[in-house]
Amino acid sequence: MSFLRYFLFIGAIILAAQLHAQSISFKGIIQDAHTKEPVSYASVYFTRSSIGKTSDSAGNFSFYISKFSKDTMVVTFVGYETYKLPITDSMNNQTIVVQLQRGAATNGVLVKSKINKGLYLWKKIMSKKKQYNRYNLPNFGYEAYNKLEIDLKNFKPEKAKRNFLLKPFSFVFDNIDSTSEKEPFLPAYLVESVSDYAFQKNTKKYFENVKASNTKGFSNESITKLMGVMNQNVNVYGNYVNVMDKDFIGPFNDNADVYYNFQVPDTQVVNGKKIFHFVFSPKHAGQNTFEGDAWVTAQTYQIQKINLYLGKDANINYIDRVSVFQEFIPLNDTVYFLNRDKFFADFKILGKQSLTFIGRKTTSYRNIIINSDSITALFKQQPIEEVVKTEPGSNLKSDSVWNALRHDTLSTNEKAIYATVDKLLQMPKFQRLQNTLKFIGTGYKQLTNYEIGPWFNWISTNSWEGLRLRFDLGTTTGFNKHIYLHTYLAYGFADKKFKGKAEAFWIVKRDPKRFRLHASYSNDIDNGISQVGDVGQDNIFSLAIRKPNTTRKFIQLQDVRFEVFNELGKGFSTEWFISHRQYTPLKNLPFKETFPVSEGLPLSNFEVAMKLRFAYLEQFIEGDYFRYSLGTKYPIAELMLAKGFSGILNSAYNYTKIGLSVKDYMKISPYGSFSYKVYAGKINGTLPFAFLENHPGNDIYYYNPNSFNLMNRFEYLSDQYAGVNVEHNIGSGLFRFVPFTRKLKLRQFWNAKALWGSLSDANTTLNNKSGSFKTLNGSTYLEVGTGIDNILKVLRLDFVWRVLPRPLPANKISRFGVFGSFQFQF
Repeated sequence: MSFLRYFLFIGAIILAAQLHAQSISFKGIIQDAHTKEPVSYASVYFTRSSIGKTSDSAGNFSFYISKFSKDTMVVTFVGYETYKLPITDSMNNQTIVVQLQRGAATNGVLVKSKINKGLYLWKKIMSKKKQYNRYNLPNFGYEAYNKLEIDLKNFKPEKAKRNFLLKPFSFVFDNIDSTSEKEPFLPAYLVESVSDYAFQKNTKKYFENVKASNTKGFSNESITKLMGVMNQNVNVYGNYVNVMDKDFIGPFNDNADVYYNFQVPDTQVVNGKKIFHFVFSPKHAGQNTFEGDAWVTAQTYQIQKINLYLGKDANINYIDRVSVFQEFIPLNDTVYFLNRDKFFADFKILGKQSLTFIGRKTTSYRNIIINSDSITALFKQQPIEEVVKTEPGSNLKSDSVWNALRHDTLSTNEKAIYATVDKLLQMPKFQRLQNTLKFIGTGYKQLTNYEIGPWFNWISTNSWEGLRLRFDLGTTTGFNKHIYLHTYLAYGFADKKFKGKAEAFWIVKRDPKRFRLHASYSNDIDNGISQVGDVGQDNIFSLAIRKPNTTRKFIQLQDVRFEVFNELGKGFSTEWFISHRQYTPLKNLPFKETFPVSEGLPLSNFEVAMKLRFAYLEQFIEGDYFRYSLGTKYPIAELMLAKGFSGILNSAYNYTKIGLSVKDYMKISPYGSFSYKVYAGKINGTLPFAFLENHPGNDIYYYNPNSFNLMNRFEYLSDQYAGVNVEHNIGSGLFRFVPFTRKLKLRQFWNAKALWGSLSDANTTLNNKSGSFKTLNGSTYLEVGTGIDNILKVLRLDFVWRVLPRPLPANKISRFGVFGSFQFQF
């Protein structure tokens, strides 16, 4: 009886299952969650029924199951986290979008073999590297369509809408996309460009013509040029792949087998041709390498597709994820050429849970030509290595013209961005918010045709002036686009004197060769700024970082000057100076009476000078009136010649000066970067200290790369001198071997500054009556330093030793110091 009941129970279960089971049909596509590129040949199967298949080359899959009951679909692929999705009959006739997140590159089944197939395939690819690297072709050219989208993620729209600053712009949040990705994001900004690009190997030359640029909110031509493809090319066949100006060791570096593990977990046959799935992952934690995969053709070993993902331990700031995708297509039987590429990066400035900026750059290539006589003819007319130009009206193209120029159509999100940005730019409240943020960030507040600031110079204090107040006023492009006027007035409550400056800049010509005039008058305390980027002592921040036991020296400078800057082309420029300076020592320096003269006034000069500068292929960001150098990959040389004349405007001195400097910054991957500056100069004439070479010292604890940080201002004088500064930024260095410091992304560096100088007998006699100055007399001054960079991503600590000259026992000179500085770097 019990057996009969059991039999009936089992039969009932089977019958119920048969009655419940029904057919189901659905399809799907598998994508990389970051780049949205299809994942080819991924495994798709069900846990209960064990039914399964692989996606096709486009990431597509489909199932028809005649007798289906609830089950779980599993998607796996090497290098990605396992994806699981419960499937019910409600999904019948649905399309499923599967987005795989990057995970451990070693998941999947590893088959042990006597032959390392991954390393073997890598060596085969490397044997074809020179042949397939497009930069080894005699020449090539194409039309490129570049699109950069900026999105926001990790924010709470409802909270943002209640914010009193953002409430007027709440309509922006109507564009939130909550379906395309796992987490909602807000499309925020879009930039497009279309350009013609060409390259020639011998003699190496590059050319780009930006035909169209769509940059809502600004029309800066220098930004338009940077948005082209000249500065954004990723060459996966190169030894290094540049990410945010940092070189990462590529998987096809000549020595990549030292840095990477290689695997071949899969082989597929597509259109009768075998292709290998090539997977690579870092061997060592903390090195700037990638993980990723590529599909490689058998026999010819050409890359069809490749994905690069930033290693999780890479020493790079503010970036949570980086993905690079490239696709190659055959041009003929032997050449595969780049067809599409993507560069996606997630920026998190304040931590993992903070607001995230997503940059999505996509580029497509058309009209590809190689080994063309037309390109050869083009470069015969080009005298320099690189030329980037923009067509007139490139940023004024109509919507209909853009529809014809684009290589693909804009998505709904992208169209919404343009509509939103147009509306924002027309809102007075948004313009006021922009000005407020600019005031906080840069220090300047725009008032229609005028601006005030910087605010950090408004208040300071020192032992001569006591409390010092300063107010600056300048014009904007609303006043005049080519003429900039600026003035400031300062008052010291201890010395009870006003100081100030008035100046005018006239940009006579901007392009193609800049021509500028500058005239100024100033009468103020010399605050120790000798080069752009130096931190002076006329600001509120200097109060907290002055060296406590340093005797500060004060001197008043009245300066009248006229300057002419002329860009000559091919990297050459000249700048002419006519100046009249009059110094008045105020405290802890020899007074005027120490320097009697036969004509004119003591410590007064009239000088004509010329600076010749050579900076080949230097790049700039153009501002309203001034431009800011982005540097060059070549050394920068400067020659300075000056002649002083007595008898003009009460000048008391005849002299000549000559100075020469060469500096460079270079990447020495994988060993970081190296910079140097070599300089020398000579002054002929008997002169007081103010017109000799006062070697730059530092009276504050903020590290100055252009000064000797353990030397005081006005400590050493020379009339002939030579020096060298070097710095090697190593990167992670030893810190990568310790898990804690590797996680903090600390970086190492070392530097050294050496100086040789002497002072003629006549100048020694004139200037050392009071014993206020020193001279090296041909001996060496040497500072060496090392330290920790990238502390909390912004702070650098320098530990500096003053090695030479050795001090006398009675001299109490600081021979060691700790200096800090801030910098924003990736």
